[in-house]
Amino acid sequence: MELLTSYRFINRLPATRVDLSVMDGTRCRPGVCSIVLFIADCLAVPATYWCIRFAVFGPLVTGRRPLASPDAPVLLAAMVLYLILQGRYTERTTFWNESRLVVGAGLCTVGIEVAYSLIAGNFITRIPTFAFFLVFPAVATGLNRLSKHFLNQIGAWALPIVVIGDGPSAARAEAALASDPLLGYRFVGRVDPDDALSDGSPSRLASLLNRHGAHRLLVAIDDDGALQRKVIECALRERVAFSLVPHPNALPAFPFVATSCFGQDPVMLSYRDSLSQPFSRMIKVAIDVIAAALLLLLSSPLFVVLAVISRLDGGPMMFAHRRVGAGGRHFNCLKFRTMVVDGDHLLNETLAKNPALAAEWATSRKLTNDPRVTRIGRFMRKTSLDELPQLINVLRLEMSLVGPRPIVDSEIPLYGEAIAQYYATRPGLTGLWQVSGRSNTSYARRVQLDVWYVNNWTIWNDIAVLMKTIPAVIRGQGAH
Repeated sequence: MELLTSYRFINRLPATRVDLSVMDGTRCRPGVCSIVLFIADCLAVPATYWCIRFAVFGPLVTGRRPLASPDAPVLLAAMVLYLILQGRYTERTTFWNESRLVVGAGLCTVGIEVAYSLIAGNFITRIPTFAFFLVFPAVATGLNRLSKHFLNQIGAWALPIVVIGDGPSAARAEAALASDPLLGYRFVGRVDPDDALSDGSPSRLASLLNRHGAHRLLVAIDDDGALQRKVIECALRERVAFSLVPHPNALPAFPFVATSCFGQDPVMLSYRDSLSQPFSRMIKVAIDVIAAALLLLLSSPLFVVLAVISRLDGGPMMFAHRRVGAGGRHFNCLKFRTMVVDGDHLLNETLAKNPALAAEWATSRKLTNDPRVTRIGRFMRKTSLDELPQLINVLRLEMSLVGPRPIVDSEIPLYGEAIAQYYATRPGLTGLWQVSGRSNTSYARRVQLDVWYVNNWTIWNDIAVLMKTIPAVIRGQGAH
């Protein structure tokens, strides 16, 4: 899963007015965009109402209107006001961060409604209202995405941006922002920081924006704190809009709380370690156990069929492989058997005869065409059905639904010092590696993804990974 890994400190001061007449074709219109996005959320209200009243519940809510309770419109207005204050219609953010905002607002509203209904003693009659605030975030998110596609088509959404910097930080920042097209950033130039400051005029950065027809600067300077400070101070003086990408090698991605002292320049960034919070861990465990139990129950017929098929060649039904879990503890990771009996002996013989396969194995501990895999096993691997028994590992609290992919002892040295992050949580049935290409990625990238996941863990990130797992499994992305 490709997430934006560089933090952007946004200057919210009004930007210097930029002459966009030099631009060809499209013109960014922030005011128009804000109005269209707000209208989209307004249209989501009747659309959600229709879904609840007619499409979802049907006869169940006959005679009961989802917004009939007098406090429901007030809560809806408060919810929209909250979204306005959070910058939903003015700020650009990634799909998953935006979804987290809307879903969180919806759940909080449902919580208030439930508490009020229990006090008033009319819980049953308010069920359609609860359903409205649960469905509204999904409808609003869908219409919001469609609106951005529309704005993109008419050229009003693309925000021209100039990058100040010419090193790895600038390249990585451009790649990260381009990974989500609906962020709408359009890079119109990359400028050397010394060149940007060479003009002695008091409006040198504003002139730079005008020359490129840009709305915003993206400061991404490598290893030169003094030069970066000069650019930022110049941008503050001229009151131009800018974003800052710290050097990834100096400041890796992590959730933080920024604290500044009145009248002082230094800013303290405090690490917010969600994974170490007992309450957060309890929620993660509860979700794992409940979801694994439900999935095992729903998939039990398929489980039986695959178990019978796995026994057709006379071998065992399941394969229990010794893996490394949380804290370095070992456990038996369960899978439907997909390899021939005595597959390790066959692997050793194959690697000894084929140096190319031996090199591939040494690089990723995977083989694109593994000679040990049976025909039905290849199908199960392609569809990830071979990992269905790992739901039992989740119920045993040896694994989690989402986490780093479980490793064997021989892979521990490949993690280096990053093994500490791997030990910090239970390995997962799915994870960032599985939704980012799996075996198509390098092992170093796999370690990087595991480190990112642990350092930035939240319940919402787990939900995002689970949602991204569905299309990844359907496409058989990187499954060998």
